[in-house]
Amino acid sequence: MFRKDQFGLVFNTIFSLMFAIVLPIFMELRNGNFGLEQFLMDFIPGFTVPFAIGTFIDLKGMGDGFARFCRVKNENGLLFHILRVASITFVLTFVMSFLMMFLGVGFSLGPVFFIAFAASFPLTYLVALITAFITFAVGMPICGALCTKAPRMPQMAH
Repeated sequence: MFRKDQFGLVFNTIFSLMFAIVLPIFMELRNGNFGLEQFLMDFIPGFTVPFAIGTFIDLKGMGDGFARFCRVKNENGLLFHILRVASITFVLTFVMSFLMMFLGVGFSLGPVFFIAFAASFPLTYLVALITAFITFAVGMPICGALCTKAPRMPQMAH
C-alpha cells in the first residue's frame, strides 16, 4: 500500500490518531465535560499537534539521543526502547496538553494556569505513556504490513 520509505509518516499518522483519541477523552473525563461535541473540538488539535511535531522534528533521533544520554548503548534493547518512547511521549504530551489547556481556558487564570498545568501534567503523561507503548507495540507491525512497496527510483532525463 505504501512505500517502505514512508514508514515514518504512516507510523506518525497512527501515533497521532491514538493521541487524538485517548488524550482528549482522558482530559474531558477528568474535567467532567465529556461529550461528542467537546471531543470533536479537541480531536483536531489533538491530532494536528502531535502530527506536526512528528513531521517536522526528528523524534526518533531525539529519543535515541536521550537514551544515549542516559548511557544506554544497546539500540535493540528493551531499556533503550523504553527511554526512547518515554522521551518522545514527554515532548508530545507536554506540547499537546499545554496547547489544549490553553485553548480551553486561555490565560484567563493568570499564574494559576501554570500551576494547574503542572498539577495535571503527571497523570496526563502517564496516560500518554501507556497509550504510546500500546501504540508502538501494535502500530509497528501494522506499519510494517502497510509499507511493503519498494521506494520509487528517480527517473533519468533522456
